[in-house]
Amino acid sequence: MNKLLPQPQPTQLNFTPYLIRVDLDAVNCPELARNILSHQPLRRPRLIVDCQCLRCLRTRGVAHFVSQLLLLHQAGAQVLLLNVPNLLRRCLRLLRLEHTFQLEPTPSPLAHAA
Repeated sequence: MNKLLPQPQPTQLNFTPYLIRVDLDAVNCPELARNILSHQPLRRPRLIVDCQCLRCLRTRGVAHFVSQLLLLHQAGAQVLLLNVPNLLRRCLRLLRLEHTFQLEPTPSPLAHAA
């Protein structure tokens, strides 16, 4: 039984939730990608990844993190990254991936002054 996404019932329309919060430290990305592909005709999910406290960024590095995101993107998911540190934002820009994934806009320094 798959616990990541609901399984379609023959007599029931099944829509993948539009927004899904994903913890990349806890989820098996290849399995999630397979589930997204199996639900592809129904809806393209939008995955939200909060980068603020990800252990995998510190323990496995940016390359592993980006490869997991690319796997999900290739499966058809839209990936929204929240709380992206400046260093990761720069790495994504250098890899030319800043348009592949949606990044939460950085707060303007002027917004804090007001």
